[in-house]
Amino acid sequence: MIDVFSSVVLSGVLGAQLVLTLVLLKGDICPGQRGRLHKVFWFLVAGWGVITPIYPFAALPFISLGIFSLRSKTGKTKLSGPIPVLHLSNAFGVLALVVAMAQSGLALSLLMVLQVVLVGAATAHVLLIRARSRLQAFHRILPVAGLVSAMLMAAVLAVFGSANVTGAVIQYIVGCMGLVLVGTLIWASHLFRQAAPSLLQVMAAFACIFGASSVAIASMTAI
Repeated sequence: MIDVFSSVVLSGVLGAQLVLTLVLLKGDICPGQRGRLHKVFWFLVAGWGVITPIYPFAALPFISLGIFSLRSKTGKTKLSGPIPVLHLSNAFGVLALVVAMAQSGLALSLLMVLQVVLVGAATAHVLLIRARSRLQAFHRILPVAGLVSAMLMAAVLAVFGSANVTGAVIQYIVGCMGLVLVGTLIWASHLFRQAAPSLLQVMAAFACIFGASSVAIASMTAI
């Protein structure tokens, strides 16, 4: 089970790191938001650290992102941290994903790539709200990106699950789809209400999506 957990964390942390990098470099953010964004990178450092015993290559983004976070100001600042180090950490994160995929089959590799978008977007959304980001576009883009990747994940499960239909696999897939449906509905609910998303709402969606992603990985390992 720890391998399932670690693979989902790897994809989610990498996806969130790429989103936060985009926000930091391209977003129109004030000095206060920049400092708060620097602060939430520590959650991603912790994520890389948790999975390092399972995926040794995760030590590379763990160390490099830790250096970036240590050298970044968490108060009001107009200056970002050492951006070349952040880019290096992103490259190391992609390398860790590629190595993990090389040790897996095609179905698991496809799921891990899709979960970079799905779990990564949900993780990034939680961290952006925690950082009190005012970039409203991301409150719309991230749930939509998650919905598209969730649909693609369902397609992967249907294709590969149909090749080995057993009671256990069917239970996994049904459970996964149920969690994905609930998670995406919660995640996108602020779009229907035309209101700002709350931290509790997005954390609940994240929990459902993380659970669904774990079940999806477990279903493919059961085949």
